[in-house]
Amino acid sequence: MLTHGYDLPAKVVEALGRLRAGGVEIVLASARSPQALRPYAARLETLELAACFNGGWIGNLRTGATIASTTIGLTALWYGYDRVYASERNPLIEHEVAVTGESLDVVESWDQVAGEPGKIMCVRGNADDLSGFDAMTDAFGSRLSLIRSHWRLLEINPKGVSKRATIEQMSRHRSVSQENCAAAGDAENDVEMLRWAAVALTVDNAIGEIKSFTDFIGPTCDEGGMALAADWLGARLAGYRGENGGEENG
Repeated sequence: MLTHGYDLPAKVVEALGRLRAGGVEIVLASARSPQALRPYAARLETLELAACFNGGWIGNLRTGATIASTTIGLTALWYGYDRVYASERNPLIEHEVAVTGESLDVVESWDQVAGEPGKIMCVRGNADDLSGFDAMTDAFGSRLSLIRSHWRLLEINPKGVSKRATIEQMSRHRSVSQENCAAAGDAENDVEMLRWAAVALTVDNAIGEIKSFTDFIGPTCDEGGMALAADWLGARLAGYRGENGGEENG
């Protein structure tokens, strides 16, 4: 939904609003924390149900009520519900916090942080150097879920946490069958979610694997491509209802 400058285009908001008006329930599934996702959900009027930390937290962004939550189980807490903790300030950390608009607390010791992390995120500055991420995956891949949501980001969640598992859980929570679910995404952490959904949507800046199997590819995110994708889905839904005598199909 967001441009490369992390803006939410007005035409995407309007198009998703048309989908909502047509009876489609829209749920945001993101690697971001609740604090970082809340402003976008508020604009889209989708605060009541959302998935954060790649599905590590599911709940109501308006009230903070949690439906499901998992933590990594490590002493070091990096991403909590409403803030990010780090042991130092550096340009990479400050850039990521600025991008998502989250609160940063720098601690001298992890003993100063209460609770456990919903997500740990590793950041790299060199796009050509995969050695660090590869080493992390080799070392912890059997015990944790490690997903590359961007070339510079390695998202670490508890084993079994993923956007696919999350939308399956949320569809059961809402009593919506797999055949009535559509999903949109553009990055590696979206692949399995998109393959699970009955209808998969993306934009032209998506990774090649996603573009190879999705049902609709809109223009790039910078062009508000999700607006066209949402309108395409709305037209498809309207056509289905017409062919089936007005039968509802979410």
